[in-house]
Amino acid sequence: MGVTIKDIAKKAGVSTSTVSRVINDHYSISDETKKRVRDIMNELGYHYEHARTIHTIGVVFPRSMVDAYENPFYLGIVRGISYICNKYSYRLNVITGANFHELKNSMEITQADGYIFLYSDIEDSLLEYMNTNNLLYLIVGKPTSNTNSTLSVDTDNVQAGYEATKYLIALGHTKIGYVGTSKKKQFSVDRKVGYLQGITEAGLGIKTQYMVDLSSSYSYNPTQILELLTQEDRPTAFVVCDDIYATIIIRLIEEIGLKVPDDISIVSFNNSIFARLMHPALTSLDINANQLGMEAVSQLIKHIETPGMFATRTIVPFTITKRDSCKDLTKL
Repeated sequence: MGVTIKDIAKKAGVSTSTVSRVINDHYSISDETKKRVRDIMNELGYHYEHARTIHTIGVVFPRSMVDAYENPFYLGIVRGISYICNKYSYRLNVITGANFHELKNSMEITQADGYIFLYSDIEDSLLEYMNTNNLLYLIVGKPTSNTNSTLSVDTDNVQAGYEATKYLIALGHTKIGYVGTSKKKQFSVDRKVGYLQGITEAGLGIKTQYMVDLSSSYSYNPTQILELLTQEDRPTAFVVCDDIYATIIIRLIEEIGLKVPDDISIVSFNNSIFARLMHPALTSLDINANQLGMEAVSQLIKHIETPGMFATRTIVPFTITKRDSCKDLTKL
């Protein structure tokens, strides 16, 4: 029976995945380890053919059981990544998991040359795993730590939240609320910061009761929002962090007998299929998910093919698509 990778790994004191990476001359394996493993290969008479190198990009979805896989924003990013991968003959692997261990196991199976995280609120244990194993990765969003050494592609979510708020103010709204998601989601935090900047600049006064965070599009508690909507001094408009959450707000508005935009105006984010198909169609800020994906994988490929480059951060512009969900109070 011939010598196998398992034999090599056992004698070298490494994992079989490390031997495989040595064979493929993977950047994450040190020169010292490569030499030791190759010496053992020669000693045991293990021979292999060098196949044409096909680089692999691993795309890591947020930890989730359901939500992330049904959000068209992530699919838009993957579409952009896939376009560039096809163009440059890179293999694309999708990595999902409900917890750290599932994600880690999927990464070990994939053995990608680089990873793109579709989110920025990455748990410390996963970042530690990436850094300890010298794995190349890029974050779509604002890194929450090691900002100067982490590759990232993002939009200016603070400015986007500000522009959404200023748009409603220009329409004559003075009582504007904000609906966000988990405080761990950096994009929602940044959009709220922009909202607060717009409110403060206009001298409208910050009302904490106008700001609500939903934990999930599946497990949210509608009570707080319904209480806000039924107040006598309720907002006449909302900045909502995502089109999916905007559909929830509109449904709750209709449940209490009000209408969008006649009674309450809505501006949301992502310009997804939800924004286009809702009635009324949503005014939404287009974060350009497809371009985020193309920029992300283009940056990662540069770092795969030219190791040692300084970390870069790319900002993709956003646009506002005006539809029918906002009422102009200045024309009353």
